[in-house]
Amino acid sequence: MGTSLFESLKNNSTLSTIGIHFYSLGDACASELAKVLVNNTSLNIVHIGGKYLGDAGVASIAEALKVNTTVRKLGIKGNNMTPEAGRALGEMLRHNTTITLLSLFHGNIGNSGALSIASGLLQNTTLEKIQIVNSCIGPTGVSALAKVIQNATHLDLSRNIIGTKGAKAISKVIENSCKLKYLRIDHCNIDVLGVRDIAKAVSKNTNLEELSVAHAGIDDEGMCELARSVAKNKSLQVLTITHNNISEKGKRAIIEACAMSQSLNHLF
Repeated sequence: MGTSLFESLKNNSTLSTIGIHFYSLGDACASELAKVLVNNTSLNIVHIGGKYLGDAGVASIAEALKVNTTVRKLGIKGNNMTPEAGRALGEMLRHNTTITLLSLFHGNIGNSGALSIASGLLQNTTLEKIQIVNSCIGPTGVSALAKVIQNATHLDLSRNIIGTKGAKAISKVIENSCKLKYLRIDHCNIDVLGVRDIAKAVSKNTNLEELSVAHAGIDDEGMCELARSVAKNKSLQVLTITHNNISEKGKRAIIEACAMSQSLNHLF
């Protein structure tokens, strides 16, 4: 992509949303966008993504957002992201007080990158919606994030390896957070113990409105545990359980739970 677009953006004071996505997008394009963000006062939503977007590009954007005070939503898709991208974003979160939504997709930030982001969130009270999807995060990284997101209203950790340890950490968020409204942990291969912990937390929660555990490897035993909790919960409105390993027993349990629930009105 040529520099003419970014040059024009430097003088633009009306554009509020920008999305730049194409296959060959890399760090150079991200660096040009970062130069715009340093002084721009109109952009509220920024999305950028490409197969070759990696650490250097993410770092340049993160550095710009340390001083930018208008961007509210940031979305990044970069196949070449490593833990260094997580470190740069974590450092940005220590300084930025305006971003309310952070979305990361298709990187390889791993546990180390997740730990860096979690460290940055310790001092951040404005981030409300967190999506870190398909980013090679394991139970250690999931647990670290879960401990520092008490202000989050939306959490999506789909396509990461949550494990029993990560599920327990998430269950504590469900049980203790008075703000979490939306939780999505699809494609996370949650075992029976993990589902049990999450189910217990759901039964005690009074704020969660949407829960998605699609493609999560949940069997009949796990679904029955979840069903009992759904029946007790009085705030859950939307439940997504598609493509799990359940038979008629599991299906019957969740359908009966829906009939007993005082709040659930959408089942997928």
